[in-house]
Amino acid sequence: MSKIMIKTLSALILSSLIAGNCSRSNSGSPVSLPAITEVTCDSIVTPPVLLSVTRLFTIKDQMVAYQERNDTLFSFWKLPECQLLYSAGIRGEGPDEFLMLERNFQETTQGFRTFELQTNRIKDVRITEEGNLDVISDYQLPTNLSPLNRFLFLADSTYCFVSTDDAYEFTLLKKDGTTHNFGAYPTHLLKEETDTPNRFVYNKLTVAHPSGDKFAAFYAYTGLVRIYSYTGELLKETLLPTKETTEKDEKTIYYHLFPYATDQYIYILNQQEDIQTLEKWNWEGELISRYALNHPVSSFVIDKEEKRMYAVSKEREDCIYIYQIN
Repeated sequence: MSKIMIKTLSALILSSLIAGNCSRSNSGSPVSLPAITEVTCDSIVTPPVLLSVTRLFTIKDQMVAYQERNDTLFSFWKLPECQLLYSAGIRGEGPDEFLMLERNFQETTQGFRTFELQTNRIKDVRITEEGNLDVISDYQLPTNLSPLNRFLFLADSTYCFVSTDDAYEFTLLKKDGTTHNFGAYPTHLLKEETDTPNRFVYNKLTVAHPSGDKFAAFYAYTGLVRIYSYTGELLKETLLPTKETTEKDEKTIYYHLFPYATDQYIYILNQQEDIQTLEKWNWEGELISRYALNHPVSSFVIDKEEKRMYAVSKEREDCIYIYQIN
């Protein structure tokens, strides 16, 4: 087969993936979109302290709100009551203080692990019985690379972030300080410009499996989902149906809020015209369920039993929304 025929065949295959009415995985088998289930929320009125929540995450039976614009960075809430317990965490450069943090937090036996963007430092935080935050480990990463955007904690003491090399999607930082670039960009899915790096064209949101043995990437402007192993192997990819846009040059937004991961599933919000839907994916890259929310939310967590979603909205500072999703 000639090189021209090979290129033509490749272009036809790519066009059929983009224009089709069903998702396709890297194995080529079609994946149907599940029907949307409408769900309504209950709401719990709280003290007006949930201002500009950057990220929600859970620790044992508590929900934690990280609010990077506040002087006190974290508020802790008892679940399922959604009762405010205390606020803690001071902005600053002191021993138990924090500068701007990445949005991926990892639960530990004593509290949580976080990554400080401005200093390339990993901090292990212990939550005391008195409600204080003690930094018990402050580790400087062995790299001069910066910024480390979309930073993930992976297995075998490795870390992952978006690559600044325009030929690759991600960089893997190993425990010995060496780096490995991996992941080919899905070129030609979006309009590309010579003066715009691929990492901006193919902006993505990432989340790691709690074990760290794999992670998922959801692309902001195209309905592409990829699952990678912690060593950089592409395990699965799924392409969603193309959305229609009202304006010719308008960017279509698929995902713009950070996903939340459990051992079994990944949850992420998708804007469907005027309806916000919660998508439930498994770690094999399959879309399992879709839920239409009756109230827009800006950050959320899923409880340990995966029966409820706790969420907040930028529209209200004194309310937590609870959706039954199982």
